[in-house]
Amino acid sequence: MVIGLTIIFFIVAILLMVVVLIQPGSSGGMGLFGQSSQSAFGTKTGNVLTKFTTILAALFLLISFVLGYLNSRTGKVEKKELQNIQKTVKELPKPEKKGEVGVNIGVDVSGNNK
Repeated sequence: MVIGLTIIFFIVAILLMVVVLIQPGSSGGMGLFGQSSQSAFGTKTGNVLTKFTTILAALFLLISFVLGYLNSRTGKVEKKELQNIQKTVKELPKPEKKGEVGVNIGVDVSGNNK
């Protein structure tokens, strides 16, 4: 799920960059040479590109929050899991003598490797 969301996040980020770069610049009123605004009804009416940019930006933020939440949850160990691990460690057989770790399971740790 995280990998799929990361791929979607990457695609949305690329699309957002492309859409922002495609948009024409808007003049803020009269300007230096008396140019009028590009929109006949003011700056509040957005065309398709500005609406698409808004949707992509909202998706970008939503997916980034979801990915942040999911990534914060992956590092946590549940309390029951931790108790099961502690119980399993307590049930492991103790080594008979100090320094003889691995003798009972057939592992050669002497360094001879015969």
